[in-house]
Amino acid sequence: MKNKEVQEFFLSALKYCSIIENFDSNKENNKFKNLLVSLLDLYSKALYLPEVEPKDDKIPDFDTSVPKINFGQYNHYWEVFNPYHLEEPVGASLSDDTLDIYKDVKRGIILYENKEYLEAIWEWKCNYEIHWGSHAIDAIRVLHSVNFNSAY
Repeated sequence: MKNKEVQEFFLSALKYCSIIENFDSNKENNKFKNLLVSLLDLYSKALYLPEVEPKDDKIPDFDTSVPKINFGQYNHYWEVFNPYHLEEPVGASLSDDTLDIYKDVKRGIILYENKEYLEAIWEWKCNYEIHWGSHAIDAIRVLHSVNFNSAY
């Protein structure tokens, strides 16, 4: 299944993965803003992925290599996991968030490029709903602070 929403998500996923893969070597001043914009685009496009079922109950299992990324002083932050329950904040990591998103999205890219379209869409949408979507929200909040909070 290839439609406009899927194609747009695929292109957004490619851009996000490229930003992550090249983040440490990127010398431009606004790389945190570019990461924020890319993540916002990826998250919003995932909202429109169609509901699908893979052709096979068994999605191919494979490992994706994850690049190293160094956010320096911006890596560690405080997080409250459930905004509806008062809990003590816990330490969290921007690199963990962005690389978990990368791994989930990259698996779908590999499936998509191998013409396993239903499996790729299912992988993207399912993991968005149960895993990387929450990491994206956390990373978006942190990246907003990095880009616009004068305390840094």
